[in-house]
Amino acid sequence: MVIPNVPHNVFQRGNNRRNLFSYDADRVRLLDCLERGVAASGCLVHQLTLMTNHVHLIVTPPTKDGLAVLLHRSSQRYAQQRNARRGASGKLFEERYHSRPIEDEKHLMTATLYNDANAVRAGVVAMVFDHRWSTGALHAGLPGSRIPATLWTPSRWYLGLAATPDGRATIYRDLMTTYLAKKDAGAEGDFAPDDDLVPDVEPPYKRRVERPDRSYAREVLRFGPGRR
Repeated sequence: MVIPNVPHNVFQRGNNRRNLFSYDADRVRLLDCLERGVAASGCLVHQLTLMTNHVHLIVTPPTKDGLAVLLHRSSQRYAQQRNARRGASGKLFEERYHSRPIEDEKHLMTATLYNDANAVRAGVVAMVFDHRWSTGALHAGLPGSRIPATLWTPSRWYLGLAATPDGRATIYRDLMTTYLAKKDAGAEGDFAPDDDLVPDVEPPYKRRVERPDRSYAREVLRFGPGRR
């Protein structure tokens, strides 16, 4: 089900768990394909994480067909380019992508934090904002992300965290620290992800994160953004 003008949590995986990317140049090519898909579909990409054999996105399509246009255009073009370079054939992506409409701002917060932290959960990086192929650093106001600013459209939830870019980035960093601490403590609670969008192809992360002591981060987590 696709609902126009509503954010959707989207997950794409390599066919038979096949690797989608072998080199950074592959990831750059997919980003270029996604930008072309955005231009063709009019979709807004609020979150993006590229892993070795799967991709997470949060996308708002303007029409019922917009999401399919975005993913078909970008995935097909990328698969053709990759197969041509490697002398391969066959499907690169699973035939169908997985998606779910995001019900409210609390769900959007959960999905954004979960997707941005995916590389830490998989043990790819030790620090969540060190993953260059994610919007995590963009949300945190830090350098290093390889996701083009032209591809990223901040969600209404993120823009509502504070009145200024620095304020939003500070709150997001604290939210992420609290999120990781809850995960390490085994407390799912408000942060339980969509069951059918959780990949089973990479190991859980193993690390400790200190809980933040800033009261406003706890208040945002408890009451939701915009209610501090």
